[in-house]
Amino acid sequence: MIKSRNSLIMLAILIIITVLAGSTVFFGCKDKAVSAEATEAKTFEGQELLISGSTTLLPFIEPAAAAFMEEFGGSITVGGGGSGTGISECINKINEIADASRQAKSGEIEEAQRLGIELVEVVVAYDGISVISSGNVEGVEDLTIRQLSDIFTGNITNWKDVGGADANIVLASRDSASGTYEYFLEAVVQVGKSEEENEFSPLALALQSNADIVNTVTTTDNAIGYVGLGYLQEALDKGAGAVAVEGIDLSVNTVKDGSYPISRGLYNYYRKGALSEIGKAYLDFVLSEEGQAIALEVGFVPLY
Repeated sequence: MIKSRNSLIMLAILIIITVLAGSTVFFGCKDKAVSAEATEAKTFEGQELLISGSTTLLPFIEPAAAAFMEEFGGSITVGGGGSGTGISECINKINEIADASRQAKSGEIEEAQRLGIELVEVVVAYDGISVISSGNVEGVEDLTIRQLSDIFTGNITNWKDVGGADANIVLASRDSASGTYEYFLEAVVQVGKSEEENEFSPLALALQSNADIVNTVTTTDNAIGYVGLGYLQEALDKGAGAVAVEGIDLSVNTVKDGSYPISRGLYNYYRKGALSEIGKAYLDFVLSEEGQAIALEVGFVPLY
């Protein structure tokens, strides 16, 4: 009887071990299936994302979007139009993410709130504004904020008044939809908003993009303009001169250490609660080490 009972006990133990072993195998397979699904979730084939706004950000956003699509799939369309246009299109649900080289204005935030929308702001990089001059301009390698204000308001109209040759200054500016225009107006033309009555000279050319300013300055004698850091090398390659501001040359390092006088944040905006799966993944990518490396590579200042 004792031997029989022991046999039954041993048989029961073997059955339990077999069941537990089977359970372990089963749950192990389930974990692998979940892991496979998580990997598949990193692809966004069939999903679309529309981004529009600041042309300053295009040298960063276009290669970042291309790198994201190559790695994760999906379709990302990137357009310009200026910061004001991008924010307006975000408020009106035309785009999903707005590029902006300035912060949203109080009026834009109020308009969004009126429509029941909360705009979420994300800093994606930092930028410096480069002052560039035509290749024929000599003797003007450094200007103060005061001199730049007087030039762009039209109080100074001849290069000889700032150390150059006797020649009329041609002003190349951005149009009012541009965040770079807004920033330069407040930081330079209005001398840090201390002279808010100041406006750009009516003779200033109102151009739609940084690329237009580069082309104008490099194909027109005696011109001066301003572009984002991401466009400086292109301007130099085409023969423009870089003008220091308050004795400081623009570079990634002088923006990072805060010594360059006219630098700023660059932003993405989206509607709270309306960011798609691909939109969230894209923003995560832009803020990642890989995304920030692209920002540095194309001439912007990364967040870290």
